[in-house]
Amino acid sequence: MSVYGFAEEATNFDLRHPLWHQKMPRLAHAIDLAFTRTQTMHTPEEKFVYFYGTLIAEDFMEIFLVAVNGYGVAGMKLLRSMYEHTVTLRYLRDHTDEVGAFVDYNHVQQYKLMRPIVETFGTGVLPPETVADVERKYEEVKNQFMVTDCKKCGTKKVNHTWNKLDFVAMAKKTGAIGTLIVPGYFLPLRHAHSTFRAITDRLEKKDGHLVFQRESQPKLADDALMTAHNCILVNLEIQNERFKIEGLETAIQNCVRDWAEIWAPDSPLLREDGDSGSNSK
Repeated sequence: MSVYGFAEEATNFDLRHPLWHQKMPRLAHAIDLAFTRTQTMHTPEEKFVYFYGTLIAEDFMEIFLVAVNGYGVAGMKLLRSMYEHTVTLRYLRDHTDEVGAFVDYNHVQQYKLMRPIVETFGTGVLPPETVADVERKYEEVKNQFMVTDCKKCGTKKVNHTWNKLDFVAMAKKTGAIGTLIVPGYFLPLRHAHSTFRAITDRLEKKDGHLVFQRESQPKLADDALMTAHNCILVNLEIQNERFKIEGLETAIQNCVRDWAEIWAPDSPLLREDGDSGSNSK
C-alpha cells in the first residue's frame, strides 16, 4: 500500500481529540438525515437551501479529510470558501427575496469569465452561439446589479458581486455565524489569497538559515476543523428550519453538545447540562 502525506497525523489527531471517533458517527447521521433523502421542492428558495446546503456538507468533509491528515494550511484554504458559503446560505435563508438576485448574477459571472477567454485565445475559441447566449443573458440581468462608480459624475458600473453589501457587512447580519468572521474569513484569507503572510507563516530559522516548514500543521488543522464544525451545524439548523425533517432537531442538539465536548469541554453549555442533571436527582 502506498502512503502519501503525513502518515502519522491521523493517529496524532485521535490522540489530540479522543472523543472525535466516538462523536463523528452522530454528526454523519445528522448530515444523512438532512441530505440523503428524497425532498419534494416547489420553489427556487427551497432548492437553493437544499442544494447549497449539500455543497457546504461536501466542504466540511473535504476539510475533515485534510485536517485529520495534518494539512492545516489546506484546511484553512478550504475553510475560506466554506465559511462564505455558510454565511451566504444563512443570509439568503433570512432574506429569501434576494435568492433571485443570487441566481441571476450567475449570468454576470459567466460573462466575466467569457471575456478574458475570448481576449486571451481569440474570438473563434468559443462557438458563436455560446457567445451570443452569454451576452444576451448578461444584458437581460445587468441593470439590477448597477452601482454608482463616480458620485461626482454619476457614472455607473456592474457591481463586483450579487449584493450591494460587502461580505463582512453581510456576515454581520447573519447572527452567530457572523461572529466567526475572524477565524472563518480573515485568518484563512492569508492562505487563500496571494499575501506575504502566506510565505512568512511557513518560514523559520534553523542553524542561521531561513527554511520553509514542510512539516504538518496540526494547530492550523484543528483551528480549521473547529470552525468548519461550527459551519456544518449552522447548515443543519437551516435545513431543519426550512424542511422540518423528522429526527433532525434531536440529532442537532446531540451534535451541538458533541461539538462542545470535543472543542470546548469547559463550555457553559456542558456545565448547564450537568447542573440541570444534578438538580433533577
